[in-house]
Amino acid sequence: MPVDRLRPRYSLRSMACLLRIAPSSYHYHHARIGVDKYAGLRARVARAFADSKGRYGYRRVKAALGTGVSENAVRRLMAEGGLVAHVPKRRRYSSYEGGGRPRPLPVISSTGTSPPNGPTRSGSRTSPRSRPATGRCTSRR
Repeated sequence: MPVDRLRPRYSLRSMACLLRIAPSSYHYHHARIGVDKYAGLRARVARAFADSKGRYGYRRVKAALGTGVSENAVRRLMAEGGLVAHVPKRRRYSSYEGGGRPRPLPVISSTGTSPPNGPTRSGSRTSPRSRPATGRCTSRR
């Protein structure tokens, strides 16, 4: 806009009077143009994020940029640029280090088949008053 080039020399009020427009009309059209006032900062944020290999969040990016930068501006610019810090997955504590005894090989019978898993039960009772061995816990009610 030509008014923007003349603005350092003349006041907005005098130029609006000369052009016979209201100052609010100038501000309205100036906002619609979409001048990115964070263009330089956007590049610095992207560079700081790339230098950290994607590990810095907005707080550390802001610290890397130095003072004079709003934390909310850095958050917004990172969100707009899709810059998300890599957060490693949390691992549950486990003292297991591996190793130990190797798993035994299955025993193959003379027929060439391995025995079935689990206990083998015939289903008959050992005494007349004993309960059947079903493998489940059964209780009297």
